[in-house]
Amino acid sequence: MFIRLYFLLPDEAQAHQLIPDLINYGISKKNIHAIVRNNPDSSLPASTKWQRMDITQQIESFAWNSNLILFFIALLSLITFLFLEMNLAAITSIIIMAITFIMGDIFALFVPKIHLNEFEHALNHGEVLLMIDTLKKNSAMIEDKIARHHPAAIAGGSCWTINAMGI
Repeated sequence: MFIRLYFLLPDEAQAHQLIPDLINYGISKKNIHAIVRNNPDSSLPASTKWQRMDITQQIESFAWNSNLILFFIALLSLITFLFLEMNLAAITSIIIMAITFIMGDIFALFVPKIHLNEFEHALNHGEVLLMIDTLKKNSAMIEDKIARHHPAAIAGGSCWTINAMGI
């Protein structure tokens, strides 16, 4: 599974210094994406339309809201089935509620959630956001190497990504 690491850099020059090191760390150039607000003609690896729209936030919101709706439908069904003394249907509703509760718990506790709106202020002031897609098992090593060799790069967290879909 791929994970996206976010790093803020003060300017494009710092980002250009970091990219060759990322390639030396085993990151493919296609897995490096930059968002530069003040220079749309930047020579840094461009981010896709979906990355600039932060489609992951929209997918997470849809999944979370769908999960909540399903939970409340199951709750209403449970109340109805208990009132009508339909025990098997009531048990099915309880199972659905338990599954939605567990899925919500997993989502809330284990899915890293960083979104572009958290970087708006920095981007509006000319900083560069570098997004690096890497295997989850390599993420700590990449963060450590960047922290040691590029002190101007500020780690901004990590988030899930669907690399095959350009998200």
